[in-house]
Amino acid sequence: MPDRSMEIVLVENDASLRLAMQRMLQAAGCTVTTYSSAEDLMDVGIDEAKQCDCLVLDICLPGISGIDLCRTLQKSGTLPPCILITGHDSPGQRDIAIRAGASDYLLKPFTGTSLLDAIMRTVAV
Repeated sequence: MPDRSMEIVLVENDASLRLAMQRMLQAAGCTVTTYSSAEDLMDVGIDEAKQCDCLVLDICLPGISGIDLCRTLQKSGTLPPCILITGHDSPGQRDIAIRAGASDYLLKPFTGTSLLDAIMRTVAV
């Protein structure tokens, strides 16, 4: 991890997975802000999301999907490095995610090391 604490914004609707990822990232020295939906982030955390070091977004969220949130931020010109995660991979979904602005794409279940490596690659770009 870098010398300074990275600011990570995590949007994941599964409460137990959200907490596990938050704890793992905090243990690695990151500052993590979590949201359970894209709407929650857009209502109260959009300014923070625009200025964070990396977004980690679940694709399958209730309401606005992670891909649609990524597209919205990209169109506004304020998309920070973004990793899209999913437990429901389908043909072509990785390409859709990358075209939406994602820097990386992880399929659940993934290890904490895989997520940290993806964040480091994404932030280094």
